Amino acid sequence: MVKSSVIQYSLIVLVLGLAAAPKVQALGTEMFVCTGTDGVRTYQNSDGGDGCVPLNLNPITVVPAPRSASKSGGISEPASGGSSGRRATAAYDNRSAADFNAKDDRMKILQEELRIEESKLKSLQDEYKNGQPDRLGNEKNYQKYLDRVSRLEQEIMVTNDNIEILKTELIRLSK
Repeated sequence: MVKSSVIQYSLIVLVLGLAAAPKVQALGTEMFVCTGTDGVRTYQNSDGGDGCVPLNLNPITVVPAPRSASKSGGISEPASGGSSGRRATAAYDNRSAADFNAKDDRMKILQEELRIEESKLKSLQDEYKNGQPDRLGNEKNYQKYLDRVSRLEQEIMVTNDNIEILKTELIRLSK
């Protein structure tokens, strides 16, 4: 008895949902600008009566991103063989020296950051001593020592992650 009422209820909800779907779509396709008696404009998705006019919205234009450079160094032409691919190739070939210098500058910065992170990792590992760092004078409380060991472990993990990210970025830039 309970199962049949649940099934009936589910079917009713499904039918009502399907019946409401065209109305929801219709509401979402048109917008109205309504001006009240006080001169305040409101925007609605339904016609509110007097003072409301349909808002003419232009369709959204979607422009695809340019294709990435192929292994031969140019930008691949679109399959349609249009002239837009030739214009893109010309734009790619005519890039200024400043664009290439910016890439070199970025690589130098990343290499310097990598060097700093690697030296930081070396000093952290020296202090960590494979999980047995020396106790400092202010660590008479054993919990302070354990907190410092835990902090060192976390810093070593973060520094390793930073090094991997920098290496990945350098590889990406070198292509």
